[in-house]
Amino acid sequence: MPTDTEPHRTPNSDALGRFAAAAAEHGDVTADADVLAQCGRDYWGVGGVAELLVRPHSSADIAAILVLANAHGVAVVPRGGASNCSGGVMPAAGRVLLDLSGLNRILDIDTENRRARVQSGVINSDLQDAVAPYGLCFSPDPVSAHLATVGGNIIENAGGPHALKYGVTYNHVLSIEVVLPDGSMVTLGADDEGPDLLGVLIGSEGTLGIVTEATVALRPVADVTHSLMGAFASAREAADTIAAIIATGVVPAAVEWLDRAGIAGLQQFYDTGYPVDADSIVLIDVDGTAAEVRRDQAIVERVLGEYATEVRIAENEEDRAALWYGRLNAPNSVVQSGKGFFIGDVTVPRDRIPEMQEAIQAIAARHRDGLLFIAVCGHAGDGDLHPTTFYDKANPLAASALEAANNEIIAAALGLGGTITGEHGVGTEKIGFMTARFTPVEIAAQRSIKRAFDPAGLLNPGVMLPGVCADEPDTVAFGAAVRDALTGNLTFDPAAVLTTGGNTDITVNLGNLSLIVGADTTIETLNRHLDGCGVICSAIPDVDTERTIGELVAAATSVERDEVRHALLGADVTVIDGQARARFGAETMKDVAGYDVKRLYIGARGAFGALERLIFKIVVKA
Repeated sequence: MPTDTEPHRTPNSDALGRFAAAAAEHGDVTADADVLAQCGRDYWGVGGVAELLVRPHSSADIAAILVLANAHGVAVVPRGGASNCSGGVMPAAGRVLLDLSGLNRILDIDTENRRARVQSGVINSDLQDAVAPYGLCFSPDPVSAHLATVGGNIIENAGGPHALKYGVTYNHVLSIEVVLPDGSMVTLGADDEGPDLLGVLIGSEGTLGIVTEATVALRPVADVTHSLMGAFASAREAADTIAAIIATGVVPAAVEWLDRAGIAGLQQFYDTGYPVDADSIVLIDVDGTAAEVRRDQAIVERVLGEYATEVRIAENEEDRAALWYGRLNAPNSVVQSGKGFFIGDVTVPRDRIPEMQEAIQAIAARHRDGLLFIAVCGHAGDGDLHPTTFYDKANPLAASALEAANNEIIAAALGLGGTITGEHGVGTEKIGFMTARFTPVEIAAQRSIKRAFDPAGLLNPGVMLPGVCADEPDTVAFGAAVRDALTGNLTFDPAAVLTTGGNTDITVNLGNLSLIVGADTTIETLNRHLDGCGVICSAIPDVDTERTIGELVAAATSVERDEVRHALLGADVTVIDGQARARFGAETMKDVAGYDVKRLYIGARGAFGALERLIFKIVVKA
């Protein structure tokens, strides 16, 4: 049986011919070389050439096509807006490219309940335009919103500048309709009881199922939004400013970062409008009612005044657009520069940003013979940085320098407690780093998830998971539990152990606004500790406080389950096969490396293993 990481056997031409003939009843089929070449690559030009392209007409057609793919042993690569920049769309000979762009209807806008039901091929910006007349918006706002589909947002767990206050895609998906690799259709919802299978599908990069339809939450557009910019003499002062602002209880709608090399480098291609003598600049949005913005802006201005060498304020749309232009125009300018470039994506706890920036510039200096410069921009409020490496395409040293620099950047992020990707995904580009990010047992558990969903290994093969390593333990029981959950056959053992290790430690990281707590800590004890620190964790209730925090998560239902879903960042757990220890997630606010395995432990009552330590988001009391 092929796995997700073994080369899928190329079907013979007769099998492909039979598949094509049968699939023609369910979509438009083409083998045109120009179409295959054009559609087989992403926005950055990475990709391959499939044997066939199929454009299905409906969800039912997708289900039928996947049934045919299984019958003929044909691998299927889903494609949405192709705005991906991690090599996640990788067709090849013998594979079929499934183009979902035709599923582009907005099916319903429910203004009263603030939700929309859309097909997966709806472009993010088209949805935004459709709901804007009602004073609503869809929170995920990646820079690629004019290209990216809602389905693509879901399988990549897209974020964007305003994820700091409003969350990533995961926080705004109410339910999805999914066609599984065997052609069966399931609906997964945020309010389903038991393990959070919806959370596992979100960010799965098209390897577990094909999202055909989604119901997403909408939010009111803020009455007022003002923008501020602070210029700083050092990265440390910029980071301290961000921490000081958040420590006041103000939660900015966005906090973006651009470093000296980024300003100077981008200034070669267009006028950013930013001070070229600053070591770092920070862009901040505050939004809300007029009264809320007045209050928050005054606080932000005061803190900026204590640290920044220059402060700019934009209170109307024209001025705001000018202030943000330099940051938001960066991707297009990178493409139009004519230079070779590579856009990275790493996340560190927000209080480690200065060390990460210093590491990146040291790496740039070490490889100056092959590289032009490395610009650092990103979502500072989330610790998600995008080091963009520029090089001369004619330089024979560029390729080796780029590879070495990228390796060192990722190693530096991991060394600072970060992760290999915050929002771009693993794709094929970062598969080689998965074994640096995860232990063999953590990889094995993820591989079991892939096999539970896709036992034939036909859906988007070669993406996300590395080749099988001899050190990986047996996780068959874990995979069987995933399959049981997926088919509705998971049963809970009342004798299952929910927590392990007797850990009652509590650590509050105010610089990162994260909480690490031992699973055997009682809710009463934890609430007292948080109150003493002046912070709040939305997942921690004030009822039945004799329970442990591990019991809360493992048995979470209803409202408590919902609060845990949105606050949980990571979990130290055991995996039921051999009770090996593993960590899924981290203190990072954004993390799309691998499958989001921690979601399985929510409300699972020990079916996948026990909880030892948990990591949550916290906020400062206003």
